Amino acid sequence: MAISPMQHLSLVLPTNLMDELLLSLQSEESVQIYDLSAQEDWQVAFQTSDGTKGLAQRLDELRRREEQLEKAIQALEPFIPQKKGLEKLKEAPLSLSFQELESHGLIRDEQRLLQSVHKQLAVLAKARDRIQLAQEELASLEKWVDLTTTPDQLKRFRYVRGLIGTIPNSEQDQARQALLAHPDVEVDVVFSSETEHGVVVLYKSGDLTDLQDTLTSSHFKEFDYQGEALPKERLEQLKREIKEQGAVEAATLETLSQAKEDLNQLKYQLDYVLSLGAREEAKGSLASTAHLVALEGWIETAQLEALKTKLQKEFGEQVVLQTREVTQEEWDQVPIKLKNNALVEPFELVTEMYALPKYYEKDPTPIVSLFYFVFFGMMVADIGYGLLLTLATGFALKAFQLQPSAAKNLRFFCLLGISVALWGVVYGSFFGFEMPFALISTTTNAMTILILSVVFGFITVLVGLFLGGMKNIRLKDYTEAYNAGFAWVLILLGLMLLAVGNILPGLSYLVPIGQWLAILNAIGILVVSIVSAKKLSGLAAGLFNLYNVSGYVGDLVSFTRLMALGLSGASIGSAFNLIVNLFPTLGRFTVGLVLFVLLHAINMFLSFLSGYVHGARLIFVEFFGKFYEGGGKPFQPLKPSERYVKTKK
Repeated sequence: MAISPMQHLSLVLPTNLMDELLLSLQSEESVQIYDLSAQEDWQVAFQTSDGTKGLAQRLDELRRREEQLEKAIQALEPFIPQKKGLEKLKEAPLSLSFQELESHGLIRDEQRLLQSVHKQLAVLAKARDRIQLAQEELASLEKWVDLTTTPDQLKRFRYVRGLIGTIPNSEQDQARQALLAHPDVEVDVVFSSETEHGVVVLYKSGDLTDLQDTLTSSHFKEFDYQGEALPKERLEQLKREIKEQGAVEAATLETLSQAKEDLNQLKYQLDYVLSLGAREEAKGSLASTAHLVALEGWIETAQLEALKTKLQKEFGEQVVLQTREVTQEEWDQVPIKLKNNALVEPFELVTEMYALPKYYEKDPTPIVSLFYFVFFGMMVADIGYGLLLTLATGFALKAFQLQPSAAKNLRFFCLLGISVALWGVVYGSFFGFEMPFALISTTTNAMTILILSVVFGFITVLVGLFLGGMKNIRLKDYTEAYNAGFAWVLILLGLMLLAVGNILPGLSYLVPIGQWLAILNAIGILVVSIVSAKKLSGLAAGLFNLYNVSGYVGDLVSFTRLMALGLSGASIGSAFNLIVNLFPTLGRFTVGLVLFVLLHAINMFLSFLSGYVHGARLIFVEFFGKFYEGGGKPFQPLKPSERYVKTKK
């Protein structure tokens, strides 16, 4: 239950084995490679040569392939029938072993697969475009179905000319009346709608100039139609084309809906390309000559022997492997991997939300898990709420196929549900109803809950100060270890003994013990500050340090939220029950039941949200603020991509 110990790893090998070695390291998932280009000592011995020649071009080509495959997946996926709701969550993800994925990627004809998918999508797109164009033309021609001539036919008349178009249909119908009143014009109305008339205007050949003013004033708009066939005949052609292209669309959709295997093949291929790209990118971090390649990185101590065995088996003596312990100068560079048991591991989410520890720090997660477990449960504290949370998350973990991150979140809340139920037993609360077995009543023992909240706060602050002192001892900063850690632990303990002795007459003997414990350590802070500064000005730093006692009082006050949120949630739940009880008997078990579920669902959500946020706040400010620095970088070994395909171990 700590930070996983790391070793510095160095490998030297012939250039021709570089690809094989990177493939082996990727399958092992145990080595994080770091960039040697920034290391001056390596630049003297190794200059970039043939080992990484053409790397940029290869990476560009792999990114192009990745983009093509991703686009094909995104284009094809909507056509594949998907399972809905809970059934989708139960569906097992694609999975292959690393060796199977590599073999699959090498033998698969990627271009043929892409061309096959693109061809089907192109046929579908063409059919849909033709259907859309035909429907648009159909919509524009339907009103001209009764037209018995075409604009092209009218142009071939010898003694009479004609125009086909529309004029507005107004309330007074002035446009049509103006055309009808013209002495040299014959008007035939083809259709009429609320907004316009479709008309054929016949006039003597050569008289268009005289007619133009009337047409303009009538807002005549000429019918744009280039076809030889009559609109009625063209409409029949369009309907046939829509039917034919609809059949093509349906057939193509049926083909695409059965292309799940092609979709899976695309996903396999994309993960293969991504894994290959990760190995190619790693080459940019190596130092190389025409004949040798050097690699440096980090490996967990627990994984070292397995890697040595694997490399010896695959490469024999061709690969030189050296390891050494991490030096103090490298503490800030060492990647962090947390190792905790199954009960503590979910609480790594809280630590990671703040920051991973540095390598020289201790993993705070085991202690965080205990405090957060208590705080969250105390702020929600209801048997029914806790059982629902645990059962719901437990069911999801058993029934559904989840990503590791999602499963870790569910385990986190599953454990917190147990805490909520346990504190519900303490408070005797079940969906807002007060049970007869309450150890502490939220209605009559508010002061007890307040004291309990402050006690938990006091313990949290003391543990944080103690851990801060221990951290500074490891860093050999003994002055800070005492002044900012152990001295305040003793001062606060002394103040606690002083308070307990004054409150409880039977323990009055604690008063002088607490008094002198606090005074002596306050003096000790002043003395140590002066000695460490080697001048009297250190007294000011010591006095300022002692002023921090007001900050610790504020920390304890902050923990009263444990009481406030617990009581508020219980009171709201009880008020909801009272509302439901106001209904008559029949209404209570019909509308009242629905209202009960709805109101408690709201209270449950708000209580869980408050517990999550305020629990994290107490950990981050009142606990981590006393000792924890954080800022570590996560361990990111060279490993296969798992965007779509889970790697079987």
